[in-house]
Amino acid sequence: MLTIFKAFKKLILLDEKIHKDLRIKKPENYSFMKEVEIVPLTFSELIDCAIYYPIIFVSVKEGIFPLAIMGVNGKNVYLSEEGFLKVDIIPKVVMSYPFGVIKKKREDSEDWLVVFDETWKEDRGEALFEESGEETPYFKAVKSELTDLALDFQKVYEFSQEIHKLGCLKSTNFETTTKYGRISFENILIGNIEVLSKIPPEKLYYLNTKGYLPVLYSIYFSVRNFKLFDLI
Repeated sequence: MLTIFKAFKKLILLDEKIHKDLRIKKPENYSFMKEVEIVPLTFSELIDCAIYYPIIFVSVKEGIFPLAIMGVNGKNVYLSEEGFLKVDIIPKVVMSYPFGVIKKKREDSEDWLVVFDETWKEDRGEALFEESGEETPYFKAVKSELTDLALDFQKVYEFSQEIHKLGCLKSTNFETTTKYGRISFENILIGNIEVLSKIPPEKLYYLNTKGYLPVLYSIYFSVRNFKLFDLI
């Protein structure tokens, strides 16, 4: 699943036995996002992220997922020289880094697994496990955050599949030019609200009760945020 992004340099699957002595030092700022151009989004943050970031969807073998576009040509345009983001809405995967989650499918089940970026392994960092093998309060808090992240990813997966089946996403090739260079996409999906007029009223009611309609409108208009690349 597209839950891992370019910031991860040395992606490791967390193993409680192998990494019982692991200590992690979290980044002090967002400099790790310097070259990150796209990040995956969860359901609960789509409306907020649509305020600042262009949102597109991609279709891969695992399904259809939304991405926030944060840069072009290896440059994150939302990142300041001091290593802080210039906007106040920060995607959840960025906030969770250097930890993340991935989904592993088995024949009869699906599991969410914790991963981390070994780049941030530090002898004086925060311990994940006590000498007894128990999780530290720090790691319990991290796991709680990652559990919420996994549930939110599952919800965005279901949302994306539903609106795609209804034709609320349309395939397109997209190209635009910014002061940072040209951005070009092929075979991406973007919001399509024109189809709403053709959907039966009962289905529109269903979409509204699920909270999908405001999300659809927000991602539809988010494509205009490419204009922000020239302003921030």
